Amino acid sequence: MLQATSNYLQKKGITSTTVVLDKARAQENIRRMTQKAQRAGAIFRPHFKTHQSAVVGRWFHDAGVRHIAVSSLAMAEQFADLGWRDITLALLFNPLEIDRAAQLARSLTQRGGRLGLLVDSPHTAGIISAAMDVPTDIWLKVDTGYGRTGTPWEDGETLRSTLAACQELAVPVGLLTHSGHSYSARSAQAINRIYAETISRLRSARDQSRRHGLRLSVGDTPCCSAVDDLSACDEIRPGNFVFNDLMQLDIGSCRIDQLASATVCPVLGVYPERRQVVVHGGAVHLSKESLPGPNYGCLGTAGPEGLGDVLREAPLVSLSQEHGVVEFARENFEALAGNLRPGDLVLVWPVHSCLNCDLMREQMAVPLTI
Repeated sequence: MLQATSNYLQKKGITSTTVVLDKARAQENIRRMTQKAQRAGAIFRPHFKTHQSAVVGRWFHDAGVRHIAVSSLAMAEQFADLGWRDITLALLFNPLEIDRAAQLARSLTQRGGRLGLLVDSPHTAGIISAAMDVPTDIWLKVDTGYGRTGTPWEDGETLRSTLAACQELAVPVGLLTHSGHSYSARSAQAINRIYAETISRLRSARDQSRRHGLRLSVGDTPCCSAVDDLSACDEIRPGNFVFNDLMQLDIGSCRIDQLASATVCPVLGVYPERRQVVVHGGAVHLSKESLPGPNYGCLGTAGPEGLGDVLREAPLVSLSQEHGVVEFARENFEALAGNLRPGDLVLVWPVHSCLNCDLMREQMAVPLTI
């Protein structure tokens, strides 16, 4: 089984650790989420930190997407240079980058676009207000339960004082949250409960802000994928959904046939006596994100029809900087890996595609329909 996958991948000319994409699957994931946003009457603002790719960005544009989110000012500049005009920097704004942000805001405005920035304090809102000479969208980051950043949803005083610090061209447009705790859910029912709580808390925060026209923006892939009706939102910002990964599969927010990104890794060593195969795919390629086990990824299959199955019986149980160790059960080694030799290629499904693509964006075979 793994030898057949290796033979196919070698015919594609791959010789080193490389991220490969299933274009058909990714485009179907984009189409599905675009239609869900349309049914909900919500703005679809996909988070481009997952792929960071001009080519994948064009797939979104071809699907009618015109609003995007990014995770750094450098990424915002990258996609602005590629022609994107409506960009939200979906990370709390760093005041040290105010001059650079003001320049980007001017550039986007001149092209009929808009820059969006996130704040959760009067201090940062005041800095932005003093520096901007073109209209800039300000989103108030609200903590609805994740506990990372944002004004607590019940802290009306801080919400109101942050809004009051926005002057003239810094225009408050909405309340934004990331329900990252949905990644701990393991059922659609649990995800739906988190989403319902998120919406309830955002609405409460809006009431306490005394600005009832503020839009509500949510952004986590589990909720945006698993919740059928997103009409309570004005905007959705999922990113991971475009490729999905083993974490999304375990959460229950995607199916195997919606996994669209994997990493091809050369085999460096085969050790039947300990039922292990060592590949050139370590922490610098896959990150050290793991599932219980530990499991840093699973081998998979690929062929002329595209990316294939997930081999749960072939997990990566250990990662160092450059190496990944795949361990097989005694009864599975010979059937799955008995014919593998150094120089063969295996396909590894990542635990977290966003980190995998960030680490490997210079080694991404795009668009490789495998």
